[in-house]
Amino acid sequence: MADPVSIRSPRIYASVLAATLLTVAMGAWSGASLGPWAFAVLFVAVTVTGIPHGAIDHLVAAQLWGLDHTWSDQAKFYGGYLAAMALYGGLWLIAPAWSLAVFLAMTMYHFGQADLAYWGLPPLPARFLYLSRGLLLIGGPVAAFPGIVDPIFRAIGGVHLLNWPLIETAPNVLFAGLAGQHVLALGVAALGAEVDPLREAGREMLNVAVFTALFGLVHPLVAFSVYFGLWHSLGHILELLRFFRRRGEAMSLGNFYREATLFTLLPFVGLGGLYAAAQSFGQETEMIALLFILIAIMTLPHMVVVERLYWEREQQRSPAP
Repeated sequence: MADPVSIRSPRIYASVLAATLLTVAMGAWSGASLGPWAFAVLFVAVTVTGIPHGAIDHLVAAQLWGLDHTWSDQAKFYGGYLAAMALYGGLWLIAPAWSLAVFLAMTMYHFGQADLAYWGLPPLPARFLYLSRGLLLIGGPVAAFPGIVDPIFRAIGGVHLLNWPLIETAPNVLFAGLAGQHVLALGVAALGAEVDPLREAGREMLNVAVFTALFGLVHPLVAFSVYFGLWHSLGHILELLRFFRRRGEAMSLGNFYREATLFTLLPFVGLGGLYAAAQSFGQETEMIALLFILIAIMTLPHMVVVERLYWEREQQRSPAP
């Protein structure tokens, strides 16, 4: 039985690439202004693919850890999931700056892993490559638009971004360095990858060019929305379809969204309230900061599930001792 499509399937990849380039063109034309539509773009990206991509973690965990539909097994999963969210949420109240640092670090790793795990590298070089991709994705918009990101960082964790040495003195050099280090990392990693180095390295070099344009020319809120919604979340949803197919369970895109409905709608209510509050009171920075904190709290347990998924695949690729 053939695997379902992935984010790298020609038609899907071409569509995502086209949408991203259209965003880059619009961003270059309109500049870094943030109109009401930009917050709406984030809202749509988070609700259509962002939240759903982690909304069936309970089904994925059941496959990975062999959990049944018993009360005890369900309590193990939901108890652990909610406990991780509660502990991390408490950390935001106690040490917001450290919580922000943890969020940025785990997001860099998580994004890079989702993008490049298919290269099939050994564990150590793979993780260096993941962090290299994440540095570009997270550090790029920070270096390109420090004046825009700084108020959000201050609202989230009391971090004064504009006081950082390179951000203050040479943001353009820093941005170029972030892109350059990933080009170098891809070139080195391609030598040991399981994939066709010419084709896949070439495509990833194109992706780097597109991401550099996206995060360098487009308002960081819109750029994040496009990457998070189209590249990361959609890619993960398609990866889950492949995961269940390998497990012998047919799951279509329609099946996925039906299974994800409950845990998509619950956060959707809160996001709707955030959007309404931002529109009514004009406190966009505070609302965006709160939104990212909520994303961070939900990301921690989700990342544990995803890490297990990719760890299992690494074990299957590793030769038997």
